[in-house]
Amino acid sequence: MALRVCRYESINEARDALHNLGVDPVGIACMTPKMRHRCVLIRKVEPKAANIIKQDMLSLGADAAVARGTVECSIPYTDVILMGTLKQLRLATEKFKRQPFGIKKIASDLSAALSFEEKERFEIKYRGGSLVLGEKTQIMGILNTTPDSFSDGGRFLDPEVAIERAVQMADEGAHIIDIGGESTRPGSSPVSLDEELKRVIPVIKKLAKNLDIPISIDSSKAEVAKRALDVGAAIVNDISALRADDQMAGLVAKAGCPVILMHMQGAPGNMQKNPVYASLIDEIIAFFEENINIATRAGIDSDNIIIDPGIGFGKRLSDNLQIINRVDEFKALGKPLLIGPSRKSFIGEMLGDKEEDRLEGTLAASVLSMARGVQIIRVHDVKEAVRAAKISDAILKSS
Repeated sequence: MALRVCRYESINEARDALHNLGVDPVGIACMTPKMRHRCVLIRKVEPKAANIIKQDMLSLGADAAVARGTVECSIPYTDVILMGTLKQLRLATEKFKRQPFGIKKIASDLSAALSFEEKERFEIKYRGGSLVLGEKTQIMGILNTTPDSFSDGGRFLDPEVAIERAVQMADEGAHIIDIGGESTRPGSSPVSLDEELKRVIPVIKKLAKNLDIPISIDSSKAEVAKRALDVGAAIVNDISALRADDQMAGLVAKAGCPVILMHMQGAPGNMQKNPVYASLIDEIIAFFEENINIATRAGIDSDNIIIDPGIGFGKRLSDNLQIINRVDEFKALGKPLLIGPSRKSFIGEMLGDKEEDRLEGTLAASVLSMARGVQIIRVHDVKEAVRAAKISDAILKSS
């Protein structure tokens, strides 16, 4: 057959297709953004502004959807969905810059969103090295030095056993080891500072001398993070997004280390008691916008912030599925993405399996997340995830 419908998911794919066709380099630069169609949602626009936006989009051969009542301005606000190629959207930003009624601000936001959406490579710098994200999926291995974590509680409470498991995960291809000393399973209770320190510091101290990959401290306590960084940890993974301890943001800023901000509705003790969202993705994005601003105002390097939508943390089954399916929408924040679906209860709800039997569900969720642009996958089963990522990365980067 001489005709087929093609799909180009990235700028690189589109560029390679034109190059393979033998297109002139000048033509490649011109046509690449025309080969990728995007929809952009803008919330709460005044009708008079929305009407101008729609006319500008139509003038470019693109379009914009608005609510009924916008034309006659009989409603106070409307959401707007822009529909066009990257080329048309870029041209639209130039038109919007010259318009009144707050459209100049929309132009600025649209320009930033397009820039973030096209960004395919990040470099996260930590003491002693850096992580390049986007070239291949990074696998974060989970090490819980706790007696009560939902999946592996008690298995690695002994420091020597924990160290042995961390070394094993590194040998299996893990790019980061994430060590936590306090269970955050649904319904869990906090542990004391002394107890958490006793669980994680000896393990991190020894591993830092023997591993070539970065260690992440999974804690919401600033003192635990500080002590962990002092003995060799390189990344702070805070499930509270710096909110649980008012000293954490300042500590991370002073240390100059990468930080992972996670979304959670409520706290581990109550997060799964009827979590409800009016608009799931919108609310999580708004949460990150607020907390990224808090982090940067505290002095944290914007380039060292990673975001995690928080699978299983104050989420229903449908919420978890929607997050994975729409995780690429978080690219608008311009930060690397981390997803942690490993052995989570939503997999058990669907398959009826116990925690140790959720490997296939974990890999399915992980691979779909990779396909949608997630750079870091946090898992218990490192060997299997590394192998799945190797194949997924090769497929996604083929042309």
